[in-house]
Amino acid sequence: MSKKTVRRSITMTPEMRDRLMLLVSKHPRDTTEADLIREAIRLYLDTQEDIIGSRKHFQKSLQERLDKLESSVTFHLNVLIYLLASLESNIDPQLIAQAIIASKRDGDTLLAQIKAVRDMK
Repeated sequence: MSKKTVRRSITMTPEMRDRLMLLVSKHPRDTTEADLIREAIRLYLDTQEDIIGSRKHFQKSLQERLDKLESSVTFHLNVLIYLLASLESNIDPQLIAQAIIASKRDGDTLLAQIKAVRDMK
């Protein structure tokens, strides 16, 4: 664990103090009030999406980037699949345009299917 260098003082109601002491008593003997207060602050900060640097913000921005990348890769794979399928059946020179249109049309459906399978895990 990192070295603690900043001190803060807080005021709480007697009820909050009682609840805190109850939680301390339910943890291992070496757990202190300060440990639980630090943990509560850490959890709170990690769930704040709008704070740059929080885990939640990082996870959300990473997920957005991964979703965009997945969409782009899926689109390009669809183009390649349609192109390969058409090579087998000797279709006309408009093949690339048709493959792109079909990929764009069917890409969202494929992404939804991928998401459904992922959600089943």
